[in-house]
Amino acid sequence: SSSSSSSSRPPAEGEDAEERQRLGAGAARPRSGPFTQFRWLLRRSWKQTVRDRATNLIRLSTNLNSAAVFGLIFFRMARRQTTVQDRLGLLQVAAINTAMASLTKTCQIFPVEKVVVDRERSRGAYLPGPYLAAKLVAELPVGACFPLAFACVLYPMARLHPKPLRFARFLGVTTLESFTASSLGLALGALAPSPEAALALGPAVMVIFIVFGGYYVNPDNVPRPLRWLPQASLIRWAFEALCVNEFVGLEFDSTGQPGDVATGEQALARLGFDPEGGGGRALGR
Repeated sequence: SSSSSSSSRPPAEGEDAEERQRLGAGAARPRSGPFTQFRWLLRRSWKQTVRDRATNLIRLSTNLNSAAVFGLIFFRMARRQTTVQDRLGLLQVAAINTAMASLTKTCQIFPVEKVVVDRERSRGAYLPGPYLAAKLVAELPVGACFPLAFACVLYPMARLHPKPLRFARFLGVTTLESFTASSLGLALGALAPSPEAALALGPAVMVIFIVFGGYYVNPDNVPRPLRWLPQASLIRWAFEALCVNEFVGLEFDSTGQPGDVATGEQALARLGFDPEGGGGRALGR
């Protein structure tokens, strides 16, 4: 009983520092192979994800509420000239909402578990690769439910492109963006020294991605030293893919004014989006 109590108690400050020092010098070599490590870590991560029902219900309700609010604001958009801007705005906020909801959840995971992970790695329990892979795989099935629920409510309410294939692509883009944001959150959490720092770092990085997300700044007008930022912005790629998916093939009612947008392709050209470019390739065009 003494051994079990000593193993379950939290490490003292000196013990924790000693284990971190050992880890920096090189953790003990795991006795099991990477696949065995991944299997046991996946089982543990899956239990942690499923047991957190309160958080999952809050995330689901938040996504459904956001979809309902956006759907009411952009309710059943017509093909008028004024709805060109509305469609662009809706697709931008959909990309931002999906990324932020996933990033804020995962950026706090690793800082909370860092002490436990360091202790287990110093004892040779597993390698970083199987741990990260297990975390990502365990989050995917549950994490996919939230963007799918968001898209299933928003898409018909806003009356976006009516073809079923376009709806399926919309679901795919938002889900893949959610997975990417989750991975980014884990990476930022690994860099942050505490959960509070991770929660501050995540939105700060995301704001930069939003600014260079393709809606507020045309990529051709970005200063040369910063042109790598639009390429790195997951918001930009998701927004471009959603725009290509929505606008290609659409025709808008003309008002007879010189600045009218007659087709969806013209709207994409004004944003600098090429239907056959990155967003189009992401959709398999």
